[in-house]
Amino acid sequence: MGSAGTVLEATGVTKRFAGIVALDDVSLRVDTGERVGLIGPNGAGKTTFFNCVLGLLRPDRGQVLLEGRDISGLPVHARARLGIGRTFQRIELFSESTVREHLLIAERTRRGDGRLWKDLVGRGRPRPDEIARCDEVLGLLGLADLADEPIERLSLGKGRLVEVGRALMTDPKLLLLDEPSSGLDREETAVLARTLQEVQATHGFAILLVEHDVELVSSFTERSYVLDFGCLIAAGPTAEVMASDEVRTAYFGDVEVAS
Repeated sequence: MGSAGTVLEATGVTKRFAGIVALDDVSLRVDTGERVGLIGPNGAGKTTFFNCVLGLLRPDRGQVLLEGRDISGLPVHARARLGIGRTFQRIELFSESTVREHLLIAERTRRGDGRLWKDLVGRGRPRPDEIARCDEVLGLLGLADLADEPIERLSLGKGRLVEVGRALMTDPKLLLLDEPSSGLDREETAVLARTLQEVQATHGFAILLVEHDVELVSSFTERSYVLDFGCLIAAGPTAEVMASDEVRTAYFGDVEVAS
């Protein structure tokens, strides 16, 4: 059972594909308000672990607890309703819709109107409370002046923020970020990180970040876990994890890493 203040606790998560062990007895914890990194080389098992937490995959062994409740057997939508939000590695936005409409879709899905997105947007005019909620999140993300812009006109960096906004509409207790810096330049990555920290400070949710950008992980997270060939090889304060010889050998090779 998770301790008080523990949002996510995964214990002994094991997953095999065609006899290959993708995850081998992996345990990980994220506490309330924390920012935790999950890193490792390509093929280390990061995405497989993420998908086990989300419910896209069922572990062969192990448990996933959300605020002490075993959610291992629940489908994706049920986990989302309990407070797991996520962004995608490959940005997934709907064309021919505005920034506000993207958040409106998430709001109506959260309330249980889970039909096709065109039906969701077209279902009557948005109510004042729906617009207010969307605009509150857009304001938090610095996107208020883009509310009525077609999504195709946004930069990739702004598009990532819209994805974060869509996740925030579900009122998450835990936000899973899947390589949010993918395709962004340094300035866009810095803006994304700063905005996430500001919004997190306001709303108090926890963050689990899967990321290849070592600089972002180092500056953004307090603790990190490192996977290699499906095994957890390090865990602890991010600066200590990044400095460990085992992690440098497995993940960074000869690359110098700023602490």
